[in-house]
Amino acid sequence: MSFALSLPRRATARILGGLVAACALAGAAHAGTVYSHVQPGAQVSFQATQMGVAMKGHFAKVEARVQFAPQQLQRSHVEVAVQAASIDAGSAQTNALLQGVDWLDAKAFAQARFVSSGFTAAGPGRYWVSGDFSVRGHTHKLRVLVTTHAVGAALAMDAHFTLDRSSYGLGAGSWADTGVVAAAIPVHVHLLVAP
Repeated sequence: MSFALSLPRRATARILGGLVAACALAGAAHAGTVYSHVQPGAQVSFQATQMGVAMKGHFAKVEARVQFAPQQLQRSHVEVAVQAASIDAGSAQTNALLQGVDWLDAKAFAQARFVSSGFTAAGPGRYWVSGDFSVRGHTHKLRVLVTTHAVGAALAMDAHFTLDRSSYGLGAGSWADTGVVAAAIPVHVHLLVAP
């Protein structure tokens, strides 16, 4: 035996209308918020391909400064830096190689850094962010697509982009051969930013 509970059409319409209004107000609240407090756990990870084999790694020390106003993109700014010596590719030998003069040259260039110069809306929760990326003494313009979504009162910001290591002098000597290590280095940045 089953039972069905039905409501008058007017009552149903009022309930649905209230739900829609609540969702709209919640979205408006997030839209008008300025996110500026970066939460612990910022991540910068990467993947390199050596002789066809993928190698993953990350930076243990990441610093980020964010001022993100979805409704006032001209006020928005982001800066992300990693400590070159904090690279972790899974083994002490590989880490030492990547910290060395042929790759990051961490003693001479302590940080790799991205500094934004402008935000452009690219659809709901999506933004093109333009800026300068500097590593190993080389600086080039970089444009990355950032996606966002709410996590409670905070906002998660994720960027996926690909660096051409050759443009930044990453991999000198025998490592310059892109047949040994591919030129394309996919990078992922994840930040959680609270109001």
